[in-house]
Amino acid sequence: MNNPTVSVVVPNWNGMDVIGDCLKSLQKQSYKLAQIIVVENGSIDGSIQYIEKHFPDVVLLKQPKNLGFAGGVNVGIRAATSDYVFLLNNDAECEPDCIEQLLKAAVKHQADITQAIIVTGNGKYIDSAGDTYSTWGLPYPCLRNEPVSELPTADKPILSASGGASVYKRSLFDEIGLFDEIFFAYYEDVDISLRAQLRNKKLWLASKAIVQHKMNHTADRIPGFGREMTIKNSIYMFWKDLPFPLIIKVFPRFLYANWRMTASAIVKGHPVRALLAQLVALLHTPHLLVRRIRIQHNRTISSRDFEKLLSQTNPFKAVKKLDKSTPKAINK
Repeated sequence: MNNPTVSVVVPNWNGMDVIGDCLKSLQKQSYKLAQIIVVENGSIDGSIQYIEKHFPDVVLLKQPKNLGFAGGVNVGIRAATSDYVFLLNNDAECEPDCIEQLLKAAVKHQADITQAIIVTGNGKYIDSAGDTYSTWGLPYPCLRNEPVSELPTADKPILSASGGASVYKRSLFDEIGLFDEIFFAYYEDVDISLRAQLRNKKLWLASKAIVQHKMNHTADRIPGFGREMTIKNSIYMFWKDLPFPLIIKVFPRFLYANWRMTASAIVKGHPVRALLAQLVALLHTPHLLVRRIRIQHNRTISSRDFEKLLSQTNPFKAVKKLDKSTPKAINK
């Protein structure tokens, strides 16, 4: 595909202090953008007025309430008119050639999803070089909090791409569907990546495309929100996306892992959110089974080949290592 068109979708919820820098970085892109779409998720901090005043060329899609990341980007994807859709967090800033490098990698590797390298706000540490999914039924980020010297120097295949800075073929959504809005936020990008893998699609990391991210800008405003979403959404992914032979194999470890996450949330002072996550997931079981039947019926990869894509690493050991290595003031 020569000179593919690309639209950018940025979901925003009360992000007036960061959305300006995000949009300015998009205006400086070396690649011509078909559209810059901001999905305004019911902000009450003046974001709407700020964008209308300072960025009149942006397509502003105002929503009456917060649809979460999944619902918000779906609104933008439906409005996009291009060959590719680039999703970007509102607290992220792109290097001037980021989208150009993303599209070069996407075309070169015929990738259906291509992620940019995401670094912390100070540019010294890695935020995301893709995600992996373990045989414990939990995802975790690759290379997070490692120094940027550890970044790959060449493009590479990945299991899962971060929705915070990835470009998607528009045709992929027509084939496997949009982001699952039952997730609201957290792991919805891993879910759609796993669904793509089940259809034998190609996911790549573009080593020359760089995005800086002010980590957890939105989630930190709501105590316990991230824990609730990760507990609940890990259950959703497990029942939706794993082929049946893997469910049998992984279930004991997943049960332990999920309840360990729940216990940790309770100990950290978020018992209501932790138990609510379990209850909501249980109530959604019928909906998950309907989704599962459709996803597994349409998969084109064997359970054995899908298992080969997964990490064997104990995610708690990986996460513990990341926590210990977390540098202070990584966004400064």
